Amino acid sequence: MSDIEQHLFHEFCKVFNKASVNGMNDVPKPDDDFIEALKHNNAVFAAFKTHRMQNDMVKQLLDENGVLKTFEQWRKDVSSITSHQCQAWLQTEYDTAVLRARQAANWQQFIREKDVLPNLLWVPSTSPNPGADHMPFWNTILPIEHPFWTRHRPGDRWNCKCDLRSTDKPVTPVPDDDSDSNNPQPGLDNNPGIDAKIFSDSHPYIANAYPGAKETVEKTVRRQETKDIKKEARRILQGSTLTHPHFDKKINISRRSIDEWTNQPHMHYDVKNKLLLKISKIFGETIYRGFGKDASTKAGAKWIHLFEIEIMNDKSWIIVKEYEDGNVLLYSITDSPEILNAIKKK
Repeated sequence: MSDIEQHLFHEFCKVFNKASVNGMNDVPKPDDDFIEALKHNNAVFAAFKTHRMQNDMVKQLLDENGVLKTFEQWRKDVSSITSHQCQAWLQTEYDTAVLRARQAANWQQFIREKDVLPNLLWVPSTSPNPGADHMPFWNTILPIEHPFWTRHRPGDRWNCKCDLRSTDKPVTPVPDDDSDSNNPQPGLDNNPGIDAKIFSDSHPYIANAYPGAKETVEKTVRRQETKDIKKEARRILQGSTLTHPHFDKKINISRRSIDEWTNQPHMHYDVKNKLLLKISKIFGETIYRGFGKDASTKAGAKWIHLFEIEIMNDKSWIIVKEYEDGNVLLYSITDSPEILNAIKKK
């Protein structure tokens, strides 16, 4: 089964995004870009989870002789899959996501304040029945850049309730971590405060995914994020105007502007689309490259104006159209330098 079931995907996304919000409620929040990266990676994980669940269920459609089961028999056979994925496992994933989102936000704060508080203290678990795996690390104090923190951190076990705290207290000896029993569990071997991933790529949903899952997940997440960006852009941008210090006309943003921008192919497609939500802040910093006759055969088309911008260190050009009736409209964006051939004097 190739396509991802959208309703289930959206519900899983809501669960993990809610966990992230709840986890960061009582700690200093990271910047917007980090939070957006966290949401993106939540969507990726939710898509892999959905893909695994639905394909596990599809495998149960036929009996050992290859005969299609009755619906009642199939429903009985997949009940353990649905109960695990939508109840027990999902609850554990939610609880762990709350803890790791909080730890991710804390790590970002540790980085901001490391000049004053350069070390980290491993705070013992608050669980009434803590596991023994992290006990050798309790009360360890090491610099935030110490390689120990790349191998071990609170939150690298499911439902771990240990914590980290920044401090200026002196460092302690590095704990012995040679035992495999202390290794992070699959899916939790990353630092979410650095890569903004609540669950890592070693999680079985991802590492042991069905063939074609990666491509399907990328397609699903991109489609959903584009849809979300369009919705948000229509809310905050549609009907507004842009100005530029080297361009003497106000530039209108319409629904068509938003659709053309988000639908346009681009080497940095996702970043390009997210940039639209910041267009009011960054447009004035673009470089006005000039104008030329609009090649469109549609009535009323007159000029195109080009504004140069860099996306991921690659040049792109924002296209603004000017019409015979005086309307000036944000039209689209392109990464093709051939667009520069359109520039000429009036």
